[in-house]
Amino acid sequence: MPIRQGCKLLAVPGYVICSLSFSHMFNWPSERLLGGLDVFLAYINNYVNTFMGKSITTWQWKDHLYEYFKNNDGDEKIKLLNSVDWDAWFYGEGLELPVKLEYDTSLAKQAYELATQWDAARSSSDLSQFSADDIKDFNTNQMIVFLERLEDAYAALPSTHIIQMGKLYGISSTPNVEIRQRFFKLALKDPKSDAAHVLPRRQRSGLLVNKVDKELAVSTFTKERESFNPIAQKLIERDLGLV
Repeated sequence: MPIRQGCKLLAVPGYVICSLSFSHMFNWPSERLLGGLDVFLAYINNYVNTFMGKSITTWQWKDHLYEYFKNNDGDEKIKLLNSVDWDAWFYGEGLELPVKLEYDTSLAKQAYELATQWDAARSSSDLSQFSADDIKDFNTNQMIVFLERLEDAYAALPSTHIIQMGKLYGISSTPNVEIRQRFFKLALKDPKSDAAHVLPRRQRSGLLVNKVDKELAVSTFTKERESFNPIAQKLIERDLGLV
């Protein structure tokens, strides 16, 4: 089996999650190598139709890759594929990939800049510089990056700022669970704050307050237990100290 596999063994007996396979890591650089998204989407469609419902090896994936482009584009694409250092991809070790990936960070930059503005305003009681227009052009991923940046890169914001942010951007009541969960995690960054005790206390979100109110977390899980898949149930039971 190639070394560059992304299987992660969870701390739950009997459960293994494969988060990133070799072929997924190679897809983006190969997309650029072979002519861009339009060319590669046709290949992906053929790949899905060929292997749907099957478990395959990396070698089968590579053989199919060569076969597809040989049948559809001839020698030109095969020469490009032969230029790939397959040994480095299959057997390389360490954190560096065989090719340097260049990312378009323009969308992330907007989210980072907004997070920086909130951090800079932490000592101010005047938050009039912020408005709903700040995020009017943000997509879900940008909102997630914004909230995660605040949680990971800066000290906990004052409760007044967290509560105002939730109201201003509508994220304390958004139906989007990905955004709401990250906002509540941001509120819980300081477990002793007013925001931590006020905000994340509805439905499944009550599970997040384990460090603040374990009784609420346990009662929320007991009520919502069957709505989680079996793996999630075991992980939450472990986190809550129920097993």
